[in-house]
Amino acid sequence: MQRQAIRRVGPASLSYLVFVIAILMAVNTIKVADRELLGPIFEPLSQDLNLNDLQLGLIRSATDATLVVGVIFFGLLADRWKRRNVIGAAVLCWSAITWVTGRVQNLGQLLSARAGMAFFQAAFTTSAYPMMGDLVPRRSRGVVMGLMGATFALGTVLALLVTGLLGTASWRRFFGIFGIPGLVLGVLIFVLVREPARGGAEDEVLDGGIYSGRFTWSALKQTLRIRSAWLVYLLDGCQGSTWWAFSFWAPAYLVRRQIAPNSDVAALALLPAILGFVTGTVLGGWLIDRLRRRTERSAIWVALLSTSAALVLSIVVFALTNLTAVLVAGFFLGLFGYLIMPAINVILYDVVPPETRSSATAADGVVMSTISALTGLAIGAISEYVGAQQGLAEGNLRVGFQGAVTVLLSGGIIVSLLLLRIAPRDMAALRKYVADRSHGG
Repeated sequence: MQRQAIRRVGPASLSYLVFVIAILMAVNTIKVADRELLGPIFEPLSQDLNLNDLQLGLIRSATDATLVVGVIFFGLLADRWKRRNVIGAAVLCWSAITWVTGRVQNLGQLLSARAGMAFFQAAFTTSAYPMMGDLVPRRSRGVVMGLMGATFALGTVLALLVTGLLGTASWRRFFGIFGIPGLVLGVLIFVLVREPARGGAEDEVLDGGIYSGRFTWSALKQTLRIRSAWLVYLLDGCQGSTWWAFSFWAPAYLVRRQIAPNSDVAALALLPAILGFVTGTVLGGWLIDRLRRRTERSAIWVALLSTSAALVLSIVVFALTNLTAVLVAGFFLGLFGYLIMPAINVILYDVVPPETRSSATAADGVVMSTISALTGLAIGAISEYVGAQQGLAEGNLRVGFQGAVTVLLSGGIIVSLLLLRIAPRDMAALRKYVADRSHGG
């Protein structure tokens, strides 16, 4: 069934579609590894550059704040320019900056390098996901978005594996290790990837029609009025900030709670959770496509299941102090928590027109980056404050970390319930909108 559906995607062959998805997955894996490098090298980097929890939280927040600027710029650009070109140029730029980061000497240089990297990385999500939406029909997007979602976990595990196996003492070399492959991938995108027609994979266009919708400021204004889209932004902000917090703060948390003996073991201890992430996002995409045969709200139901189960499992994880028990619980936390990954873009592209999807994805990035920036700063600040009040030599990460995760996942549950009520009307409106702008070819 999935094979037949994919074969109908415009002029693209199945082999070409598989190739494009594979290369975009490779790019996103490297992108996430670049972004997540600070987590596993947290301790040696902070000691070498003399940084505390608040300063590391500031770096993370500055990175997310820069993403806000980047997603706005690249989102608008991608709706009006070839998305292939946007992705290729951005990959080359952020990979070069990643390589240079290995030479920083102080907080200011590190902050500037990470902010610059984040700016160009913002181009990928705002361009690649809408481009895939024009390659893959609505009924098959869950699986493809699930595969792309797996790259977030794969990128994190790649960073953890490489740093854990090589040792984190010489932390500077890792920025070169991850920067160079990105330069190669950027060149491959320019040479081998083609730009698909916007709206070419919509159900109303697949039987030979041509979609006539084009980006205009009026169309963007209408998109920004879609209530379901704003709820998706909030949902993505809740889930995304939760898992970025885990990948960034968990190694230090495990060491300080004496669950792991050192930072190298703590980094590798995240592998079961990341295996759960990979399994969960692929399973989530499969569930969405299977359940879509029964209900158009399938992605929303998967999101509700994900946030509810993740909240319960996060409480269990923070209550454990034995490393083996944490590893087991972490796997299930990752599995259920990442069911939501493919649901975000599936829901968004079910309510937003093809010609404004990059801008809509940019708005999603603005909301998620804002929430993530505030979360990173809050965790670091609360940790330092509570630790000082308790007379600890280091911050109390458990209070800030667990508190933020609980609030975010609870918010995700509330937003999912609202989407179940509001989204069907916006889905029907999109189908009519696309049909009105589709003409026989």
